[in-house]
Amino acid sequence: MRTPKNILERRQSARIAQSLPFKIGHEGYEIAARTVNISAHGAMCVVDRAIPVMAQLRVALTLSASSKEKVIHAIGVVVRNEADPDSDKHFIALYFSQIKPADQKVLNQHIEQWLKLKS
Repeated sequence: MRTPKNILERRQSARIAQSLPFKIGHEGYEIAARTVNISAHGAMCVVDRAIPVMAQLRVALTLSASSKEKVIHAIGVVVRNEADPDSDKHFIALYFSQIKPADQKVLNQHIEQWLKLKS
């Protein structure tokens, strides 16, 4: 499986390449996914079905730091969907349109901590 082609960089925040478990709920179903990368404002993830652009999804993202796990919840909007040419998977890009301040803080801390470990 290949990641989608690079596009013009428009990100406003640091993005980390980290595979995290992800649950997505939409219109009566819930699916498991994994992130390819994540930032304070969104994520690219791999799912097993096409999800339309502009769909609003309920997101539950499990962040693990050391031995602690924290689940953050958000509403994400699909801003891009690309089929993987090598499998039946899809890459979807999500923009977190609604996230509680406490969950945003946890996500920001997780990303900062990851960046410190990798530098």
